[in-house]
Order: sequence, then C-alpha cells, then structure tokens
Amino acid sequence: MAYALFKDEEKLSRTFPTKEEALEKAEQAGLVEHTEDQPMLEDDLEIKPCAPDPKPHDDADLDWTPDKAAS
Repeated sequence: MAYALFKDEEKLSRTFPTKEEALEKAEQAGLVEHTEDQPMLEDDLEIKPCAPDPKPHDDADLDWTPDKAAS
C-alpha cells in the first residue's frame, strides 16, 4: 500500500511505500512539529493510504508544500 500527504482530501505529495517514509519526507519539508516527543503534521495535513503513483518518482520530485499540490 502507498501513502501520501493530504490536506482536505487533496493529495499534496507523491506516494511513498510506507507511512513512516511519508512522515520523514514531510518532516524534511518542514511540515512536522514535535510535541511531547511525538511528531505531528501541521494544520489539517494527514498522511493517508492511496493508490500508488503511475510513474516512479525520486527525491528530486519533493518540491511540494501545503500550498502546492503534487503533479
């Protein structure tokens, strides 16, 4: 199963093979806050299961932010 970052049901990131990897990449993008040693996504962001992307992507494709949807 693949996972991606969503806001209000809109997919914002490419897919990742695990929820943990999606969270790690969101943290690298500055979208994660740490409270009581627990990572929490900013605002209304969620990591949810989804269909995998039709084309494979690499880390060069990680130019997403909450204001810019994934292509």
